[in-house]
Amino acid sequence: MRKSESVHGVVRHPDFTVGELVFVTIRLKKDEAHAIVDIARQHFGEQVRVWLFGSRTDPAGRGGDIDLLVETPCALPNRMLSAARFDAALQMTLGEQKFDVLLVDPATEEKPIHAIARREGTELSKLLDPEYLRLLSLLEVVRREANWLLRAEKRLFAHHLDEAWFSNLEQDDAAAETLEAFVSRFARLQDNLGDKLIPACLRALAERTGSALDNLNRAEKLGLLWSAQEWLAARTLRKRMVHEYALSATDLMLSLQGARQLVPHFIETYNTINERLADALGVGADWPQKL
Repeated sequence: MRKSESVHGVVRHPDFTVGELVFVTIRLKKDEAHAIVDIARQHFGEQVRVWLFGSRTDPAGRGGDIDLLVETPCALPNRMLSAARFDAALQMTLGEQKFDVLLVDPATEEKPIHAIARREGTELSKLLDPEYLRLLSLLEVVRREANWLLRAEKRLFAHHLDEAWFSNLEQDDAAAETLEAFVSRFARLQDNLGDKLIPACLRALAERTGSALDNLNRAEKLGLLWSAQEWLAARTLRKRMVHEYALSATDLMLSLQGARQLVPHFIETYNTINERLADALGVGADWPQKL
């Protein structure tokens, strides 16, 4: 079994899906979250957004009200009456629990508590959206791959990479594994970024997707990718590193040094996509961290 990982102060077990992981970080059952969102949609339409905030987002806490921010784009004739009816419907479905509902419509005056709930809370309406969960999962995978690549880079370039070091690879298993870790993680990160995360990001931003090259060019124009041409150069470089047995020690050293120069651009691409999506989607505390 793989080692658990701590994110946002919560131990995340690698065998959980991203959706299940978020339910580890809040004190609300998945069927309760489904019920809350379903009832909100019945009362306020499909475009309603629902955040859980307050004590129930603290996995170490006990008890506490179920604090909800409910935001609807529809103007309500009597917001207070609508909130009371929503509260009553929640109790009829989930039992006599203490709900504290902040209902916001276009005419509602913005208050600091609203911004706090959006920023620090968990948006239940997105949490139950398969596309949003897929995006969360991709970001988390890429974040882990990038972190592993940085660690592999640090281990590899702690050595003095000269012809003697490379000539000894066949006899030095640890050195060979260090080289393999860097090359394979460089390749995996580029695959997950280019083939999965960039197209998913474009779709989430309502941008047109196409061939791999079209997606790279679009990402560059949007400022998500530093250079489509350099990205293709990185792909060529990794192919040469993968077939290092066909390279001389000098050519392999040059390829590794070139790849090392590109690693910060990979990290920058992940961070830029993370930040752009966070701004566009209005995410909460469940969002993966930047590097």
